[in-house]
Amino acid sequence: MNSIYRNIQEFQYLMPTRIIFKADAISELQSLSVSLGTKPFIVTGKQSSKKNGALNKVVKTFPNAVVFDSVEENPTDETCNKAGQICKDNQCDWVIGIGGGSPLDVSKVVAGLATNEGVCEQYFGRDLFKYTPLPILAIPTTSGTGSEVTPYAVITSTKNNTKQTVADYKLFPKIALLDPLLTITLPHQITLSTALDALSQSMEGLVSKKANPISDCLAIESCRLIFHWLPKILANPDCIEGRYWLLYASLLSGIVIAHTGTTLVHALGYFYTLNYNVPHGIANALFLIPMFKRNILFLPEKLKIIVNLLQEEYDKDNLDISIKKALLRFFKEINFLYTAHSWGVSDKQLHTFAEQLYSDSYRFRNQYGDFSVKDLSLIFKETFEL
Repeated sequence: MNSIYRNIQEFQYLMPTRIIFKADAISELQSLSVSLGTKPFIVTGKQSSKKNGALNKVVKTFPNAVVFDSVEENPTDETCNKAGQICKDNQCDWVIGIGGGSPLDVSKVVAGLATNEGVCEQYFGRDLFKYTPLPILAIPTTSGTGSEVTPYAVITSTKNNTKQTVADYKLFPKIALLDPLLTITLPHQITLSTALDALSQSMEGLVSKKANPISDCLAIESCRLIFHWLPKILANPDCIEGRYWLLYASLLSGIVIAHTGTTLVHALGYFYTLNYNVPHGIANALFLIPMFKRNILFLPEKLKIIVNLLQEEYDKDNLDISIKKALLRFFKEINFLYTAHSWGVSDKQLHTFAEQLYSDSYRFRNQYGDFSVKDLSLIFKETFEL
């Protein structure tokens, strides 16, 4: 091969989801249904879609819809199986997911189970659905996961209390309907947690082994928007402009990880979520400083962008200090409690967590660097010592 091509990165890019982004976008539901089916199965949580009026609007538009509104914060395979069976029994021919990442993820699994034999646990892994899932319309009501534009569903296994992923390109929603007005009623804590999840996804996407030039551009823009708008929204929750841009940043973060996947930050955060009920985005954020102090050693030019976005001086001789100072200043600006003990985490199991994570090679697939059990244990400990 000619030497001129050696440093040119090869990559593929796919985004099959039709994205509709506008205020009061939910009013376009009726026209969208023509191409998706005749009898929808609605998947949602217990509160948010009712509080913001989204569920009521959808049900009024589709009076023949079957509603499943029992999705919990960290949905389990049992919940997916139950919803999937109800969808089958009622012969629904398309799925509407409304809410945060949990209902959207369950809606994907339901769509797959409705056309395939077996139960959720059989599809932990990648590209295991034999038959095309039902069409999915995703309506996010939080600015966090970007699940409306990813082919992933993160589900808790009841067998061993671990987070498992159902990944299949057939699970990309057909349509993502993003309405920033639906996010205005989000409480402070959920606004914070979901935005930090989006930030984590974009930052992780930037340093993933699967990052590409397009995903890098989207990740940087997502980070920029979150750094700028999250403090403003937390101070003024009714800021429509801020809600618009934060939802857009979340969308970008979803597009990013659809191509790059997540890195070790997510894998680390799962332990705090599953064992101490720390909200997913919060758990991720607790590991941003410990992990990006290490990531900056492999990708200094990329991490310099993050430091510059946070208007922190970049010390090329102390790269880890630069990223730590930049993120700490942002955390203080948004009044984020950035130590694990502040969220009820105990330091008694950290070495056990490190051993369990080390034994799961899948979690390291997108992460630069080599990590021993000792390294991982130290990273867990650092979340207590920032």
